[in-house]
This record gives sequence, structure tokens and C-alpha cells, in this order.
Amino acid sequence: MSTQKNQTKKFVVLFATFIIPLLFFLFLASGKVNFEKLPVLTESVENIPQTSSVSFLDKISVLVFLGEDTSVGSLQQLLNVYQVVYKSTEKYNKFQVVVLVEENPQSIKKLTSELAFVGGIDLKKWHFVPISGENTTALFQSLKVPFELQQNKSLSKAFLIDETLNLRGRTDDEDTSNGLLFGYEMTSVSTLKNKLREDLKVVFYESKFVVKEPKLN
Repeated sequence: MSTQKNQTKKFVVLFATFIIPLLFFLFLASGKVNFEKLPVLTESVENIPQTSSVSFLDKISVLVFLGEDTSVGSLQQLLNVYQVVYKSTEKYNKFQVVVLVEENPQSIKKLTSELAFVGGIDLKKWHFVPISGENTTALFQSLKVPFELQQNKSLSKAFLIDETLNLRGRTDDEDTSNGLLFGYEMTSVSTLKNKLREDLKVVFYESKFVVKEPKLN
């Protein structure tokens, strides 16, 4: 009886260690993993100008329009993104935060020092990108969102851009009249935590596990 129990235990351990992971791998490799993807709201978003070393391609980006605004309010919004989203998400290889700012080295230095003050000293995946007002407007218009930039080229919303230049968001948001969520309000910690951070996880999951089907000609 004891020998039979030992054999049963060995079989259970063997099954749990090798068979279950193998079945799970085959399930994923079949390309038929079903889960609810985060909706694409706008395709073919304009990429960052080639004058910058930063690109949206092959990255999952949180995009912020800061422009010429270095007020206390805008800095608080950046700190919200840093504390709520960046610190818990920077572990993902493809993740980055892109903040579009005026072409002023002093502004970038000030912004970087503010983040360093709260602990963000090593910001490898946080990029302050200097960009002209004209290019900022063109990129913003390519998002096709129902918002307008302020005169200083800033906006209090963050946007989620996937690795193939699509704007992601929600079509069933309970806090908008038509259910469409194009951007995430940076003044709201709860929005950043319960919506942006959670939506990022979905896009990361898609990027890692979904077998992309070839496009038909």
C-alpha cells in the first residue's frame, strides 16, 4: 500500500512539474488565446520626429503633452504619473513614458530635478523629448481625440500608445457619456491607478502572449 502511495505522489509531482506547463505552452502557441483586448481608438498615430532618439515603435508608451507648462500643477501631474504608474510598471522591457516639452534645456533640467527630488534618479524609461510647437500640434492631431491642447501645448491627460502606433483606450468607460476613454486624467490618482495602470497590464499581456496573425493582402 505504501509503495502504491509513493508511486501516486511521484505521478502527481511529475504531472504538475512537466505536463501542465507543457499543455499551457501548447495552448498559448496555438494562437487561440482568448481574452478581452484593450480597444484601438485611433490607428497610425504619428511617430516622434526623427530628430529625437525616442520612438513609439516597438514600445508601449504613456504619452504626455507638457509643452511650455512647468507650473506647480503640471509638475504635480507628472509626479502622479511617476508615483502611481511608472514606479510599478518600469519593470516591463517595452515600457516608456514620453513627455513632450518645449525646446528649452533649462525646462528639461528643472523637470528632471523635480523627479529626482522624489526618488526618480534613475529614469531610464522616462523621456523628456524637446519638440517644436508645430510638430507637437501635428502629433496631437493624429491622435484624433475630442480634446484641444492649451495655448502652451499642454494637456492634463496621458495617452496610451501601443508598439504599432495605435492609440488605446476604453469603449465602455463608466465615467464618460459615450463610453469612450481616449485619455487618462493625470490630476486623478484613482484614474491613473484603476484605469491607466490596469489598461497597461492588458496591453503588456497582449504584446507578450498573443500570436499576431499575418495581414491579408
